[in-house]
Amino acid sequence: MIQHSRVVQWLVTGLVVTVTLLVVLFLGWLRVYHVSQTILQEEAHRQRDALERIVDRADTTLQGAVAWVGRSCSEVSSSLQAAGTLSPYFRSIWLVSHGKMYCSSVIRSDEAIDMPMPGELVPLLTGTRAMFVGSTPYVRDSPALAIFVPTSATDGVLGFVDGVYLTESLHSVKNSDLEWTAMTIGKLSLTSEGSKLESAGFATRGAQVTVGSELFTTSLAGSPSLTRSLIANYAPVFLSFGAVIAVLLGIMTFRHLSPAQFMRRQIALGIKRNEFKVYYQPVMELATGRCAGCEALVRWHHPEAGLVRPDAFIPIAEGNGLIIELTRSLLKQIRNDVSRGALPQGLHVGINLAERHLRDTTIVHDIERYYGSLNDTYPLVAEITERYVIRDTAAARNVMSELQRRGIETALDDFGAENNSIGYLKRYDFNYLKIDKEFLPVTEDDVVTRNICDSIIHMANRMGMTIVAEGVENEMQANYLRERNVTYAQGYLFARPISFDEFVQFAITHAGTGLTAVKPASASVTPIASVTQPKAG
Repeated sequence: MIQHSRVVQWLVTGLVVTVTLLVVLFLGWLRVYHVSQTILQEEAHRQRDALERIVDRADTTLQGAVAWVGRSCSEVSSSLQAAGTLSPYFRSIWLVSHGKMYCSSVIRSDEAIDMPMPGELVPLLTGTRAMFVGSTPYVRDSPALAIFVPTSATDGVLGFVDGVYLTESLHSVKNSDLEWTAMTIGKLSLTSEGSKLESAGFATRGAQVTVGSELFTTSLAGSPSLTRSLIANYAPVFLSFGAVIAVLLGIMTFRHLSPAQFMRRQIALGIKRNEFKVYYQPVMELATGRCAGCEALVRWHHPEAGLVRPDAFIPIAEGNGLIIELTRSLLKQIRNDVSRGALPQGLHVGINLAERHLRDTTIVHDIERYYGSLNDTYPLVAEITERYVIRDTAAARNVMSELQRRGIETALDDFGAENNSIGYLKRYDFNYLKIDKEFLPVTEDDVVTRNICDSIIHMANRMGMTIVAEGVENEMQANYLRERNVTYAQGYLFARPISFDEFVQFAITHAGTGLTAVKPASASVTPIASVTQPKAG
């Protein structure tokens, strides 16, 4: 028997549910991260715009003072002081000539100034537009932003934007969504956390978003409250969605790994690998002992489980529609066997049809395609069991009519095994009636079974149907059937299901007359099943 592990079924289902939940939660976290990044990007741009307004306003003021560079301090001092006083943000404005600061907005014009630019400001003379400084002339230990507008290689206008305005701007942008904000130029940063300059690497550690500007970059990090609020908003949605998806996938996986689905896949693979083989059980003519034909039966040689019981796979093949492909595979094997021409001509070959075959004419076309003209030499008999309810009576009648129109006779198999016997005889036109072995008397004293079997035989004769008795196992049963002029019989008394080569030898050996009983052709061959249901013999 093919093994199916319920433990594996539950473990895989649990794994699928767990992985699904984790994936959905991960997607939820990605969503939270994406939304938080969007919020932080918006805040970063807002912060950059606020700082740019300060820098642009200061740069505009300095551009207005460019015309004063090179002129005497006494001449432009009042204008320079007015610019420094009336323009916001400035701590002081300086005119620079030949690398020296010679005029200031905070120094009277009558005070002589000849101040070389401090060493930290020298980079402004070599192309740097702006930089942070920790101190400015006359104001110590108070950061400022130095902005330089050059007029030549050694001349220009230098302005110091007070760091207080920048810090206040950083504070104004910071809100409950932000942990901190920072403005960085070069290697120094000014943050919302303090009024001192810090190393850029230290000040911006853990930055989540950084946005660049022409003169500076702005960085910020989100606060834990932002993440918590987003999780609170999205968690119910993703948890509900994840639970639904996980349950659905779990159900699908559990069903996919169910014993029936496991067997379905095994059957489909077995058909593809040609693991299903046809065996032939001889059908004997009771009056003469002649082999009149056979019933084609199927056995599954599974590479791991060995010989699989027919009742373990036939119902599943029928329920999943695989019976169509399985029957095609068997028809191909029967065609390949019979087309050798080794059998005596005129032998009938019985094949079993399932209820699924009677829903449309696919089986008719399959028989024509795979068996074709062989039917003229070795007539095919389509056996239809009463064990399964035929759903579409009209379609079934049409299929049977098409089969008979093409010279393929039909047989009612397993007669009496279920409650549909009389109904089938009323609805459909059969050529043969096969008596189930349950209605053959087991002993001479089995009066009840004899009376039932006598009634079946009498009814079949009145309806003009040829009788085939199944499961004949001893000479007493054979004699009982001969006495009642039953035409055909099959069972272990005559032969078990055998391979085609064995059946050829059997048919040739029993092509004459005078045989009443023979031993099974191969004692090593165990009973197998037809395409549609188990057979004992």
